[in-house]
Amino acid sequence: MKVAVADVGTNSSHLLIAEAHAGANQQGDFRVLDALKDRTKLGECLDAAGNMTPEGENRLASALTRFKELAAAAGVSELRVYATSALREAPNGPEVAARSQARTGVYPAVISGEREGELTYLGVAHSVELGPDNVLLDLGGGSLEFARGRPDQAADILSLPLGSIRMTRAHLHHEARGNRTGVKAVQDAVRHALAPHAARFRMGPGTRVILSSGTAEAAAAVLSGREGSINGVRFSVADLAGLLERVRRMSPAARAKLPGLGNRADTIVAGLAVLHAALEMLGATQVTVSEGALREGMLIEELSRFQSFSSGLSARQRSVLATAERFGANLGHSQQVAALSRALMDGLIAAGVPFPEEARSLLTAAAALHETGQIVAQSSHHKHSAYLIRHAELRGFGPHDIERIAQVARYHRKSLPKPSHADFMALPTVDRALVSRLSAILRVADGLDRSHAGQTQIHSLTRSGQGWTVQISGATPLDLAGARDKADLWTREFGGLEFKITPAEKA
Repeated sequence: MKVAVADVGTNSSHLLIAEAHAGANQQGDFRVLDALKDRTKLGECLDAAGNMTPEGENRLASALTRFKELAAAAGVSELRVYATSALREAPNGPEVAARSQARTGVYPAVISGEREGELTYLGVAHSVELGPDNVLLDLGGGSLEFARGRPDQAADILSLPLGSIRMTRAHLHHEARGNRTGVKAVQDAVRHALAPHAARFRMGPGTRVILSSGTAEAAAAVLSGREGSINGVRFSVADLAGLLERVRRMSPAARAKLPGLGNRADTIVAGLAVLHAALEMLGATQVTVSEGALREGMLIEELSRFQSFSSGLSARQRSVLATAERFGANLGHSQQVAALSRALMDGLIAAGVPFPEEARSLLTAAAALHETGQIVAQSSHHKHSAYLIRHAELRGFGPHDIERIAQVARYHRKSLPKPSHADFMALPTVDRALVSRLSAILRVADGLDRSHAGQTQIHSLTRSGQGWTVQISGATPLDLAGARDKADLWTREFGGLEFKITPAEKA
């Protein structure tokens, strides 16, 4: 399995393409195929109200287009993109994300600071050795994330608006970048913001402190004198203080000549000042730098989801997954839609709606294969999917099952089942009823991952008068709109469907 992920930050955007196989272990092992960094500098493209400007949208679209082209060249059908502080805080962020999807075919799903910290911690955990108690500081252009946790997972996460670009703009004006007053203002702002939360992240016996960010990597490169990878480099907080004082005294032109600081000459003073003040306040004395961060965490999560999903399938469902992969389907989306479909079916069954024993298996197969027709063409791909399913020789399924799977996949979009459809009417009455019901579930599940961000979770499905209420979390605005648009067949088969948003659970 190949996966492409990208994160869109305030200062830069990063693409990572990697490969793992269904037989790999559950620890997120992967081989990097390609990587690209695009210095989008979206933090420069905010107006007085904080909205993303047209220039910012153009930079974002350019980066997403390049990322999508590289992913396609590597044989990856879909690119998963998460956007952080710049779009998260922009009042027009949802509109920018929707326009980006329409313009490039890629939807940058905006994630919370807590979600960002959770994924970054996961990336760090697979890059450097962690101990029983660890504190991570991840500094971006717009925000600073703190995470405390065990070797495998963060238990406490905090996001504060203390990014290097934000602090540079607020306290280190161009004509005075690096003066003592400006640096003190940055550090005072950090202490003020962190004070109410500091106890959660203070050092204990044996606490390991990890830094991840371009600022931390630049500091490690200068302090170690290394060229190339600096993953795992350690330095003291006292050394960091010395480096801050050193670069503070230098002009931006002189800073740019230091190895590792070239593109950060304008923001490195604020970045180092933020890190030093936070580390000092938490009582840290020694730190380790991790090159693994958000995008690595995204990648590991995606691969782990796939490995967990595939390992739990029966032999014939694994043949379905192999078929989906052979036809270039987006396995992450297929898995998400299958999981959402099963959750909706479970809710219906729990409420007393009857389904035959084989229904769950048929629905899972149709969900995994519903977009395989895109290998033929985007237009009418639901019909192409049905054709491919009929001729794919799915192992473990008889002709009767294959025909029902094909028809459920065919009705995941566009027209509803109706008497003028010859293939549908050729089914026995009981099968027509089952195909209509399973298609209704699949349409809603597919809509709930319209962004292909894989974030939506279903918490419950309950009867509500003559209809139903589904409690969900994590859905993007595009997902919610997609599900509402595709609830037409559900309404016909089961009654109206209302969506209620529940705050996402924190790690």
